[in-house]
Amino acid sequence: MRASRRQLSLLPPSPRRGVKAPPALEFLTHVALADAMRRGMTPGWVWTHFPAGEKRPGHIDKKTGKWRSPAAERLKRMGLKKGWSDFLLVSPEGQLHCLELKRGDADLTYEQEVFRKDMIRCGVPHAVAHSFMEAVAIMTGWGAIRITVTA
Repeated sequence: MRASRRQLSLLPPSPRRGVKAPPALEFLTHVALADAMRRGMTPGWVWTHFPAGEKRPGHIDKKTGKWRSPAAERLKRMGLKKGWSDFLLVSPEGQLHCLELKRGDADLTYEQEVFRKDMIRCGVPHAVAHSFMEAVAIMTGWGAIRITVTA
């Protein structure tokens, strides 16, 4: 699939040296889903994208040879935890719903699996979608979105 000029303009700026940019298709899927939610969210639902998984600018530590990101370290110190879902939604009744997007057949990371199990234990609906269409179908089933999407 080749990205159009318009789609390329939606890509994040070129990363700094040593920082991986998110895969273009994954970024575009997140943007398309967010656009669909802006247009078709059921009244009373609130949502956000939770961008905890992106690499932050940083450098290789000369002493340890490991990647060091002051921004990521700061967020971790403030309480940011790995594994939280990409989209967090709250129903009009106050019920949290978690939606994780994965590329293709990619599996959840260890931290994402722990988070998924924690949410299920707490009675929080949690789902994993491997495509835009699957994500829309999940959110439609939750009653969170009211749009018709055709392939």
